[in-house]
Amino acid sequence: MENHEMPQENTTLSPRLIKLSKFLALLLVHRSMRFPIPIDEEGYASLQQVLHILKGLPNFRWAGRGDVETLINTPGRRRFEIDDQGTRIRARPRHEIPESTED
Repeated sequence: MENHEMPQENTTLSPRLIKLSKFLALLLVHRSMRFPIPIDEEGYASLQQVLHILKGLPNFRWAGRGDVETLINTPGRRRFEIDDQGTRIRARPRHEIPESTED
């Protein structure tokens, strides 16, 4: 049986993780002046700095690395990624262009 419906955004995320996702978008995509965080040329920010900002906010003191990893690894639209070393986080591009293959 085929399902042709598009998956709903964040259908498997708890309300807390949805809130965390929106805050990470504010931090990493929209670059809020309230939370100036250095972002390198590849679009990554220090995961340690992101977690430090979260711990300093009353609404996100509950959020830790495990919560960020759960958010990243939840099936569906994946908005963020952690680098291979596990030290940096970035927002994934909305429209990734596949690499061309030359014959």
